[in-house]
Amino acid sequence: MEEVADVMARSPQTKEKGKADSHIIGIFITLCICSIVESYSASSREIYLSGNIYTPMVKHLALLAVAAVIVWSLQRVNYTKMVVWSLAFAALTVLLMVYTMFFGDVINGARRSFSLPGISIQPAELAKIAIVFVLSYILAQNINKKEISGKGLICCVGIVSLFGLLLLLQGLTNTILFMSISFAMLIIGGTKTKKLLKVIGIYLVIAVLFLGVKHIRDEFRLDELDGVEQVDAGTSSLRSGTWQNRMSDYFSELFGSEPYNNPEILSNDQKLYSYLAQANGGVFGEGPGGSRETSRLPLAFSDYVFSIVTEDLGLIGALILLSTYLLLLVRAGKIARRCNRAYPAFLVMGMAVMIVLQALFHMAINTGVFPVSGQNLPLISKGGTSILVMGVAFGVMLSVSRSAAQKGVDKKVGKQETLPESISASNPTRE
Repeated sequence: MEEVADVMARSPQTKEKGKADSHIIGIFITLCICSIVESYSASSREIYLSGNIYTPMVKHLALLAVAAVIVWSLQRVNYTKMVVWSLAFAALTVLLMVYTMFFGDVINGARRSFSLPGISIQPAELAKIAIVFVLSYILAQNINKKEISGKGLICCVGIVSLFGLLLLLQGLTNTILFMSISFAMLIIGGTKTKKLLKVIGIYLVIAVLFLGVKHIRDEFRLDELDGVEQVDAGTSSLRSGTWQNRMSDYFSELFGSEPYNNPEILSNDQKLYSYLAQANGGVFGEGPGGSRETSRLPLAFSDYVFSIVTEDLGLIGALILLSTYLLLLVRAGKIARRCNRAYPAFLVMGMAVMIVLQALFHMAINTGVFPVSGQNLPLISKGGTSILVMGVAFGVMLSVSRSAAQKGVDKKVGKQETLPESISASNPTRE
């Protein structure tokens, strides 16, 4: 850390002359426009419960505006100046996850957030960018001759395990997302297939251990609660039964009867109305704001917003939205290949992979490819912490595109990069 601080002190204060990637800016604006239209369409239940037609949208617009300010601010900062505060942010996130585990507010049977005056913070959302920051730093430290060292692999697995353990009581979805992000970054770092297979094996063992620990803990809790007639919802965190039911429903749907004849689906409002919304959309959709199932679909504005997008815009609109996320990954890949150093390449690709994988998880859950689990659609779903986190991710990617990946002036930009020597390895994806 002292080395990083010294470099920050010597970092040039001149204003960067590079330009932020216009494609990524366009993708951010496109997603924000889609978010405004579809969040309004998906807010029927929220408006009914709040009794005010304006309050839900005003809050969402305010959050998108703050995210835009974050993007604009971060893209003007040289990514080399983010090293210290990104590591500090990751450490703070770990502390917040620990705090939430014991003292957080209970949402759907698990402690997921804590409240500050006027805002609710979800550390699980902060962890998504924190893990990209940490893994980028570790992998850049441990890359040699375009390959991640054994020490780097061990540190990578250790970080993912730590973050996954801290979110264990909230479910395995985010842990699987962290594993997928780390695996993608290892591939980008040129890790050989043999080592990747070992990482997969380790992750499978870790997942089984986590489930075992969770099951034992819940059995212990059930013994403690034996004979208690009523359990306070604010203290109950027994979610292994929920996971088991979801997995049972998933495999029943996968290998059982058709969805419209499957009693497990017919008894689940989320699945039933989600599938109805997608069926109503057809190929061309009902038009923006034309969703009928939004008034019945629980969490239509967050966990199931893709179903509303499909109902409004049809299969064509859904494919365009999917293509928009995939285009972000393509652009990040091109930016990464123009970076001189490994650290910014890992940083920009890690952020893009995080956003795209989360979008794919959300879509897979909505369409029944994955078991039911809560996962926001980046920038489209409502949610304060999630939207602000996406603003940070886009701002970091634009900062790298402006500071480290200017085509035609790579040598000049390379001289401006003042990274700690420990993370100054050459970019393994360099053109």
